[in-house]
Amino acid sequence: MIKSLALAVAMGFAAGTAAANPYTEAVDASRPDAEALQQARKQLENPRAKPLTQPLFVPPFHQQAAREERVTSFCRDCHGHAPHHRSARKRAFLNMHGQQIACETCHWRPEGISLDYERVPGMAEEFIAPLVNGKPVMTMAEEPWARRLAQDWEKADKEERVEIKARLHKPLEEKGPDCTACHDDRKGMLDWRRLGYEAGRIRELQENPIARFLQRTEPKTAQDPVIRIELRDLLE
Repeated sequence: MIKSLALAVAMGFAAGTAAANPYTEAVDASRPDAEALQQARKQLENPRAKPLTQPLFVPPFHQQAAREERVTSFCRDCHGHAPHHRSARKRAFLNMHGQQIACETCHWRPEGISLDYERVPGMAEEFIAPLVNGKPVMTMAEEPWARRLAQDWEKADKEERVEIKARLHKPLEEKGPDCTACHDDRKGMLDWRRLGYEAGRIRELQENPIARFLQRTEPKTAQDPVIRIELRDLLE
């Protein structure tokens, strides 16, 4: 109990040293229940393979010039550059989104808060991130809040780490929105024109064949067979 109280105070101090950020404020105020703590404990005890720490590229003919990252996303400190790994059928498509879209855009969808989306400085390029009252909600590793939390993590014992992990993920949605939430010709989650895309590119994004195929063939249950993608499927 004393350790939990000390941890809450420490996280509160870390949050107070940074500009107001609704996500970090939610982390500070969160009180994970037993189920959330058990899930965090299970994940820490059974970690997946070491996360990819280098930017993504596909050699040799799709290889791009290396991007110099100015700042690292707080999420990437733990999850790496390829955080999506569970679904073999769409993890490559989702991980490539991570090169231009902040994690909070898909996984932070708080109730009762109006969100806008804009391009904001992040890595070597701008990221699409949520805004609340004109301020971006994208936590970077160099922020005082994140640095203090990283220090707390290094000093924490096993149970304290369980609580930190549960707190960090409590305000987040594990599953992101459906592909058609953005890749659709109807009014979607993102206003492509406001984000600066030209008409031709907007049409390509709205009618993206890979997104439409993945949505159309999404398994209804874990027992559904995996559908292999063939080029003719993408042309339908």
